[in-house]
Amino acid sequence: MKVNVKVILFSLTAVVLFLFPIQQATGLFKFKKLYGAMEEQPKPRLTAQQWLDCSFQDGAEAYLQQHYGFREPLTRLYNQYIWDCYGLTFAKERNWVFVSDDGWYYESSYVQEYYEGNSWKYAQDSLQMANILGSEALMLSQTQQILDSMGVHLFVLLEPGKELIYPEHIPTNTLYHHDKVFSAHDFLHQRFEELGIHYIDAGEWFLQMKDTVDFPLFPQTGTHWSNLAAMYVADSLIRYMEDLGDVNILNFEIGEKFVKTKEPDNDLEEWLNLMRPLKGEPNYYAKTPIVDDPTAVKPRLITIGDSFYWNILNHAPFKRIFGSVPYWYYFSTIYFDGPEVNVADIDLLEKVTGADFIMLAYSTPQQYEMSNGFAQRFLMEWCYDEDELEPLKQKMKERIRNDKPWIAGITKKAENMGVTVDSVLNMETAYFITKRPDACFPALGDSIPLKRSSKAEQILTQKSHTNE
Repeated sequence: MKVNVKVILFSLTAVVLFLFPIQQATGLFKFKKLYGAMEEQPKPRLTAQQWLDCSFQDGAEAYLQQHYGFREPLTRLYNQYIWDCYGLTFAKERNWVFVSDDGWYYESSYVQEYYEGNSWKYAQDSLQMANILGSEALMLSQTQQILDSMGVHLFVLLEPGKELIYPEHIPTNTLYHHDKVFSAHDFLHQRFEELGIHYIDAGEWFLQMKDTVDFPLFPQTGTHWSNLAAMYVADSLIRYMEDLGDVNILNFEIGEKFVKTKEPDNDLEEWLNLMRPLKGEPNYYAKTPIVDDPTAVKPRLITIGDSFYWNILNHAPFKRIFGSVPYWYYFSTIYFDGPEVNVADIDLLEKVTGADFIMLAYSTPQQYEMSNGFAQRFLMEWCYDEDELEPLKQKMKERIRNDKPWIAGITKKAENMGVTVDSVLNMETAYFITKRPDACFPALGDSIPLKRSSKAEQILTQKSHTNE
């Protein structure tokens, strides 16, 4: 039988031409999703006006770039090509991921923390940064003392960054040029000691055991502590809370380790979106069965922190050990407490005073914004009713208006932004109140604020009746 080459080539061409739109329309083949943040492009609607002003064409192009058939494998194939040939990917080109000569992967903020620190994002110099974090530490101390009186135990987990534990693998600096003049981790460690704030320095612990453990504390291709290391942190947290609260909590065992990679052990590798896995040291995992103890209680734990806590919450049995484990991610979105809501929409005093333990957990680059405004908001609502806050905010605005250098800077900023002076003044006032509420609200200047809002008085009355 004679083979008709033209028919075969035509058929193959037709398959190739139609397979892409069929895959786009039906999703016939399932592929592993691409990692990374992406602004979703809406599907454009064709109208006469959009056609004439070309917005439909622009929108269609942007939409198709995200939704064409076989996008995932083709993107990974292209990334593998430029990685194998040139050692590049989109994530590396954008300086999201840094790779050392010996094949260790670091997220940009941790490389920056090692070489110049992250204080430059928040302050002009080390003195200003020390004032900001010193005020934060004082407010945490005040919050801790208020909550201690009601049997609610607040403590801080200082999480290490990869750069702190494995500096020997840090990539060569080609991007950061400031001198490192300030370390939030070192400052907070010392200030917490001075103020008597309850805290655990996991970084100090990791450095002590780094050369004795037989598993990596941080994965070679990940940015967070390894899942196995997180299990040991979780075990230590339970024992710390038992001692802090004088309470018996369920414990769990950490079983024999075995080779297994689970998210987020390879999260930086996933960002590269390659076809083949990278070569590297193995990752380990372990089963964590709960130790049965009928005398143990299940306290309520609220955690406010960064993404390091996901390892613990997703892989340690905290959801079965504690009565509730709401996670206030960066003091913004609340997870594991019913429908996801924003922290701004909850009754903060009721939630906090109804818990048994409050944990703040931040890694080295995030410690420059320790608590993300939790202590500030708690103290303001504890000491002031809403109708008392507005006059004090207006008083702060007047203070800024009467400060000639300050208002001159605001005026210049407004001109550069093309907005009114009042709008920048409002932003400046809100920012200053967030960072230094003690300078705006007299009651917060006391070592232990004695002034109480009507809501705080109501909570104290309820607590006293419960304890009778």
